[in-house]
This record gives sequence, C-alpha cells and structure tokens, in this order.
Amino acid sequence: MKMELPKSPQQAIFDEVFKTSLDQDYETYDYLPASSAGYPFVFVGEQINQDLTTKSVIYGTVVQTIHIFHNRKNRRDLTDMMNALQYHLRRLKSAANYRISIRNINQQVLLDTSTAETLLHGIIEVEFQFN
Repeated sequence: MKMELPKSPQQAIFDEVFKTSLDQDYETYDYLPASSAGYPFVFVGEQINQDLTTKSVIYGTVVQTIHIFHNRKNRRDLTDMMNALQYHLRRLKSAANYRISIRNINQQVLLDTSTAETLLHGIIEVEFQFN
C-alpha cells in the first residue's frame, strides 16, 4: 500500500498564493492560457525552493513568481492588482501545516510585445520563509 506523504511546503505555498489570487476574483491560471483568454489574468508560475533540515524540522525559503497580464492602456488596473495581491500575501501566516512569512517582495512592470496587441506584464517575486 502506498504511503500518503504530507503536502510539501512548496506546494502548500503555491496553493495559498493561487487561492489568494482567486479570492480577489482574478482569473488565475497555473499555466499561460490560450490567446483567447481575456485580460487581465494572473499566472502563478515559477518557483525556486531551498529546503534546510534538522533532525526533526524542515525549514527554508520559497520564491514564488506571479505574472499578471493586462492591456497596455490599463496600467492603473494592473498596478492595483499587484498591490492587492501583495497586500493579501503579506497577511498569510500559514500554508497547510507550515508557518510562513514573507522575507522580501520584488516587482516590475514590463511591456510585452509577444502578441498582436502590446500588453503590460507585471511580475511579482515573493520570497517566503517557512518552518
């Protein structure tokens, strides 16, 4: 019989970030959607993990990247979305059975010309500490 393992801290943090975006009523994906998807949308993307262990505890950091795509002429909406996500993410204290806190948040806004329509691409990188 296969033993069921507890959720990893990385998956627990991903799930909380995804839920936080959904709780703001943002269209949220764990992949880049088809070009037919409307704007704005959130893509909870890349993760960098660093686990450290002791004899009885796992602790470490997770950097979660969050992408927000919006029409070029809606910069205020984009930055409001970025601000709201950061506000709510800062209030997270747990993910599954792990205590979490934010160590650092970086953000940037880029022009995205990879589609027929020029878009704004907001990027938020959140460094979580867990134990």
